[in-house]
Amino acid sequence: MHVRTMMRDRWAKGTVRWAYVNLRTGERRQVGERSNVITYTAADLMARMLGGQTDYVPKYFGFIYGTNAAPGLVDPDTLPASTRRVHPWSQIASDLAGVAAGKANCVISAMTTQPAVSLGVDSDPALYANNAVTLAANTGSRLEYGFSISGGIYAPALQDDGVSDYMYQAVLLARIIAASGITYYPFARISLADAGVYSIKPANWELALDWTVTYF
Repeated sequence: MHVRTMMRDRWAKGTVRWAYVNLRTGERRQVGERSNVITYTAADLMARMLGGQTDYVPKYFGFIYGTNAAPGLVDPDTLPASTRRVHPWSQIASDLAGVAAGKANCVISAMTTQPAVSLGVDSDPALYANNAVTLAANTGSRLEYGFSISGGIYAPALQDDGVSDYMYQAVLLARIIAASGITYYPFARISLADAGVYSIKPANWELALDWTVTYF
């Protein structure tokens, strides 16, 4: 409960910068930057990590995409205070299943670099404030899909044709493997809309995110 209280007091915040990158040439096209919503599940993850359960460290990105330019997904940042931080994986599954006039899915990617740690960013070092960690991943480092790509209510595999798939949102995840299967725990969630418009993934380019979590 104390960890959840700290969460409500904004003990951490997240900022995401996203760009399209050409992995062959190294060219990078910056698209946007905004703050994310850190979930209540993040408090549970932090408690587990402090208890030594390092498997619960969030080190995977979920890239949510789909075939509809206007999917009707709610920007997490616009939700009322009572539900703004409530984003269990079951809610994400429901949100994607409810995309109108098209289908959506989530491709899971591993981090592409080691986390970058910054101590005392823009702060008095004696206060130990504004310590931050930056995580990076892109759609090219995909491991699997969050939901079935074999037909049904979710979208097929992410296409690389430059016309099929819009990039909707992203989720910072812990990924736990057990005998019963894989379970995802969202740490944070963000909309990738720029002025309300979702971009199409260009052919031969990957969507890359730099996700910085700052602790107060």
